[in-house]
Amino acid sequence: MIWFYSKQGFMALIFDTHDQKNAYLVMPDEGPNPSSLPNLASISWPHHSRPNFTRRSVGTGFELTLSKGQHNSLERLLRGVERVMISLKLQDQWFLAAGTLVGSLRHHEIIPWDDDVDVCVDLRHRKSIQSALQNLPSEFRTYAQSGRDKLYFRPISENETVNSSTIGSFNYSHVPWAWPFIDILYFRRIGPDTAVEVMWESKEYDLKQVFPVMYRPFGQHWYPAPRNPVSLLSTYYSSSKHLCMSTAYSHAAERSIPSSSVPCGSLFNQHAFVQRCPVAGYKRTWERLQFCDEHLVDGSGRSMHKIRTLLDPAEIESSFFAAKHASFSCP
Repeated sequence: MIWFYSKQGFMALIFDTHDQKNAYLVMPDEGPNPSSLPNLASISWPHHSRPNFTRRSVGTGFELTLSKGQHNSLERLLRGVERVMISLKLQDQWFLAAGTLVGSLRHHEIIPWDDDVDVCVDLRHRKSIQSALQNLPSEFRTYAQSGRDKLYFRPISENETVNSSTIGSFNYSHVPWAWPFIDILYFRRIGPDTAVEVMWESKEYDLKQVFPVMYRPFGQHWYPAPRNPVSLLSTYYSSSKHLCMSTAYSHAAERSIPSSSVPCGSLFNQHAFVQRCPVAGYKRTWERLQFCDEHLVDGSGRSMHKIRTLLDPAEIESSFFAAKHASFSCP
């Protein structure tokens, strides 16, 4: 037994030392251990034919939304957020949130038709985070809204030559920030284990489903995520947990756009989806979390890659925020 201290208090953790499951547990002052977690850069990923956008463009339906440069810009910005959290010893206090967490569960990366990244952290840390964001290198910029902060790159001049691989953010004419950006959302505690999102107080969090946070894959990097992501999202997106929904808001244009919803399985001809499989032979080692082999399955029913994670057994079996291909069966 190991006693682990988090901002929630002391918690007793029981680990199977043979399985190294403690590698998934997020520590406050360090990032993921590359020697203990699966190497996400060494596995096969979908080869996306990304659109040849040079600046902003509004995606439609379930098509890829981001150019290569815009996608890579979001990746760099997210790594910047992580550096800030580690420097503040808050790595175990923030997590992938909202649609970004859906992307991690359902695609192991950003939802293909999404165009921003959301993370969430306790409101009581906001001043420290804002101060640290201001101390990032000069290429970064921040903007504070009433219930969230945005991190983006110093806007690229309208006169500067760019292409679809350009890293950077682009100004709007009608709002003071630039895109691509990271939204840093905040939650406010309303009880010992309950919180609400500051921007949308109708979004309620059961903090027992969040903490202690665990590492999950998001692209080729591991990031903190709620310990019960399926359960948390089932409340957050109660009406769409079985469906894939196109975005109702374009962050590239900062305006609402028409949205639609379809069964995720109908999109296998366009995008790969995660199918979760229990790992036989492993007993419970920490509360109810068990190993899960998450297969990214393509349109032919082939597993493109397999990533081992830790999830509650009920979430491994859940059909929410996943898609089942008729030609794929768990080993």
